[in-house]
Amino acid sequence: MPVWKFRNTSIIYPTFNLLDGVLAARGLSLDNLSGVSRVIDSYQLPGMEQVAGRLAEAAAHQEKVLIFGDYDCDGICSTLIMKRFLERCGANVDIYLPSRQDDGYGISPVHVERAVKENFDLIVTVDNGITALQAVETAQDLGIDLVITDHHEPQEKIPEVPLVDPKLPGASCYREFSGAGVAYLTCCAVAQLLNLPKPDDFLDLVSLATVVDVCPLTGDNFILARRGLLQMRKKLRPGLQELLNGDRYQITGRTMGWILGPHINAAGRFGDPILAYQLLAAETPDEAKPLAQELKKINTERKNAVEVIKKDCLSRYDGSDFPILASPDWHEGIVGIAAGRLADAVSRPAAVGAICGEEVKFSARSLGDFDLVEALAECQSQTGALNRFGGHKLAAGFSLNPKNIPEVKSFLNKIAQERLQPEDQVHWIEVDAGLAAVPPPSEVVCLDYLEPHGKDNPEPAFYIKGQAVDVKSGPGWTLVRLNSGLKFFSSQSVEVGERVHTVLSLSVNEYKGIQESIGHAVDVRPFLCARNDLLQQYLSWRQGGDIKEWAEIVFQELGLVREGENTKTSLYLSPTFLRFGIVKEGRRDK
Repeated sequence: MPVWKFRNTSIIYPTFNLLDGVLAARGLSLDNLSGVSRVIDSYQLPGMEQVAGRLAEAAAHQEKVLIFGDYDCDGICSTLIMKRFLERCGANVDIYLPSRQDDGYGISPVHVERAVKENFDLIVTVDNGITALQAVETAQDLGIDLVITDHHEPQEKIPEVPLVDPKLPGASCYREFSGAGVAYLTCCAVAQLLNLPKPDDFLDLVSLATVVDVCPLTGDNFILARRGLLQMRKKLRPGLQELLNGDRYQITGRTMGWILGPHINAAGRFGDPILAYQLLAAETPDEAKPLAQELKKINTERKNAVEVIKKDCLSRYDGSDFPILASPDWHEGIVGIAAGRLADAVSRPAAVGAICGEEVKFSARSLGDFDLVEALAECQSQTGALNRFGGHKLAAGFSLNPKNIPEVKSFLNKIAQERLQPEDQVHWIEVDAGLAAVPPPSEVVCLDYLEPHGKDNPEPAFYIKGQAVDVKSGPGWTLVRLNSGLKFFSSQSVEVGERVHTVLSLSVNEYKGIQESIGHAVDVRPFLCARNDLLQQYLSWRQGGDIKEWAEIVFQELGLVREGENTKTSLYLSPTFLRFGIVKEGRRDK
């Protein structure tokens, strides 16, 4: 159930135009958007000088280089960027994309030994390697050079090889690059050393990987993703065209995150990641078409299998604060998606695992401010039960012996009980601005300057209230017209004459050559329950005054009493507030 969070209650259209209002609500300015042409200094990343130098040397001497990637969209894009660029520079390059089922995540000693047997001079990791201590040790023992480019969180010990990672301790650069972003910036640094043009033709892959890997679309990431998006709109790779069935509609963050990304990830989850690599590398529609058809088939199988696991997980959920579920019947490639669905359904961090003999491979998802990597590190420190772990704050993986599941489950459940806050479990809908009039299509179009949307840069959301004067519906749709003139589509039922409060996104609809602004409802309510109003109601109630019925319902749900002492509680424990609640974050300084 969602709680609306108004970023700034004083920002209302038409006092502000739409774009300026959204920027002001988010603490941004037009300078943030105009900065998309700003040059990002690759050498701000720690370790870049040493890494770029070694890669430039490999290119200059036409060395035989192995790019070791990963099986997800970010790793596949990173691999293609690094391979194509080093080949352009003169190196002799091959790639290896590990199988999720056969190889697991990251480079291992076995992969290093294989590279030595095949007479490679250099191994370069992309989107992995920062925790590959054993692989690094094997490389040093066997006399092969290994260079790491990664964006994951390092653990206590850092590999002693040339490596670049924006999350290294003490780094002062922007931290949130995708693996493809780090690979691209590494290539830029090498290009600078070799006096070659920047490889900006790979920015579309950086944009795709950044959105799909759910990296924050802020700062330097937004710059790279925006430039890549514009590149995609100008010339879309044949493989991506085929995934979209040749439709020429506008590419957005939603297109990348909800259509393109899942198909590319499906290859690594349910098949062979080389299939997605070949699709992105395809140079003609004829080359790409059969690959796209196969990926669509795999993605359909993936979606069906995820739904089965999700239902199974929900049937087995025991109410714990950190559910940890595993089965030998679950496919390892999709337990991460299932964990995300479970976490969303129960509003708790969750881990779902595939049992493979004497090992369970878990994928975990979190929410709010609950840090998975921190929790897993503490679990390993106290129990020593994990074989390995790693990842990000909100998405991580770990493995262990099945016999250790009860101990790990108990420990992580205890941490969640202690640290998970009611606010972490809330589904927030952030509202950028209010609408006091219907904006013209010309203003709605300007919102595109904020694309691509994704993590920390959501699609703008607007609040409007009014009376429904007309409601039309058809198979799968309902169109509401308010007395203000604004029309919006809604999945929730609305009756003619009903006064409603609505949060919606805006787009431009064209019919018979006429354009109009139209909304797409995110949430529709008959009334609002504001946190600040509830505080005033509570003070009046405690003094014996009359209060609104819905306020009394909230107080009853929280176990508050009119007379006597009340222990401190949270509004987010009230089902009524979770359904109708709003939080006003701030007002604009005048």
